[in-house]
Amino acid sequence: MQIIKVCDVSKNYRDVLALNEINLELKAGTIYGLLGRNGAGKSTLLKVIADRIKPTNGRILYDGEARLDDVTSRELYFSEPEKMMPDLIKVKELCYYTSQFYPRFNLEESLRVLKDFGVNEKKRLNQLSTGQFAIVRSVVALQTRASFIFLDEPTLGHDAVNRELLYNEILRIYREEENTIVLSTHLIDEISNLLEEVIFIDRGQIVLEESLEDILDAHTYLIGPSEDVRQIEDAYTVIEKKVDLGFTSLLVKHSSDTTVLPPGIKVSQAGLQDIFIAYSMKFNK
Repeated sequence: MQIIKVCDVSKNYRDVLALNEINLELKAGTIYGLLGRNGAGKSTLLKVIADRIKPTNGRILYDGEARLDDVTSRELYFSEPEKMMPDLIKVKELCYYTSQFYPRFNLEESLRVLKDFGVNEKKRLNQLSTGQFAIVRSVVALQTRASFIFLDEPTLGHDAVNRELLYNEILRIYREEENTIVLSTHLIDEISNLLEEVIFIDRGQIVLEESLEDILDAHTYLIGPSEDVRQIEDAYTVIEKKVDLGFTSLLVKHSSDTTVLPPGIKVSQAGLQDIFIAYSMKFNK
């Protein structure tokens, strides 16, 4: 599978509009960050794409086809925080059963990686802590080596060491398979160095979809005396504005045109998390 297209997809849960006319294209060989606040629609979008739930309107196209068949369904894997597997199944059994459906699944390697994380393959799923279960489902997802892997909150309950190990494992599988991995998580700064493309979703709508490089290049902090900042403010798209004791801080999105700044204006780089928070606040006013 080379491309997944989300076409005018909306999803209603009774009176709640979880997704509102989403259009999106996921390309092969890319690591995406799907970012948004709790309830923004991230999990719902992934479930619709993975054919776990049906959209109220719109459709998903998998290489131009409107349905997943027995072959193409093995090219997509969705790992979600909820425990959907039987509680009494053992870790090793879960790996084995998954290997029977996904032809590129490496059973021996999956057990070795889980051992490196300190997970006992003989434990039942209901004996695992939240962090251990998150490790198991993420490792199993990556070992499917599917063309498209969706990891929803993959580091839930992890300590810092295991998060770093998981990020290394994600990069290893990605480099070996050149597949597409979509990460939906709140730990934005931690994963930013993994990402190639970023999708911000808020209230069921995509508010920003660009490459990580373009987002970081286009967003800047301008800080200086309020009077000086006021002179150049209209030249930019202002995402966030803060005023304190006669000084103004702007997070701006700028075009390729160069604006001459007054001497008193300081320019500083904005991080991905800063940008995400600013957009979230802007669209929730």
